Amino acid sequence: MSPFGMNYFTPVTVMMFLVFGFVSNPALAHSFNVALVLPTPSAQEEQFHMGFMLATTQRDSHPDETSDGHLGGLDVYVIVVQVLEAVADDIDIVVVAASQQAFDTLTAVQLRLGQTPFAHSDQPGVARFISAYKAAYGMAPTVDAAQGYNAAQRIEVAVRDQSGVDDKALLVRSFKESARTFTW
Repeated sequence: MSPFGMNYFTPVTVMMFLVFGFVSNPALAHSFNVALVLPTPSAQEEQFHMGFMLATTQRDSHPDETSDGHLGGLDVYVIVVQVLEAVADDIDIVVVAASQQAFDTLTAVQLRLGQTPFAHSDQPGVARFISAYKAAYGMAPTVDAAQGYNAAQRIEVAVRDQSGVDDKALLVRSFKESARTFTW
């Protein structure tokens, strides 16, 4: 059971979620969709998911907010899938937490995991992350949680810099540049 009150999705529930979830909550002009590919339900992948979702906790004030949070000043809708093939065409960014295979057949931009500043506790952002994670989940974050948080923070910067996700080439370039040198 995840901290969000749901078991990991099976491939059947993933497909149902993709079909019904986006029908009732499609991405709007000021929003975008991210798929987290977590192939094997495990504590490490759950930590990755928790770290990612922590980064989206900045909420805005529009009424009847339906998004999962904010990244880059835009609403973000996050889905979790176990198989890459379950990613729908309306996904803008895909984050593969475990496997780093390429997937040229998707229209989404892939964010490959990068080096996190988590090991450098002297950076102010690391202390803020640790404190926020402990406050949200009641435990110290793991390296996997830091990877999830880092992925979301890198998306946030890329999306904010271009005010959206329309320029896929710019997203790819930003993700590549932030893989090694990104700080919180």
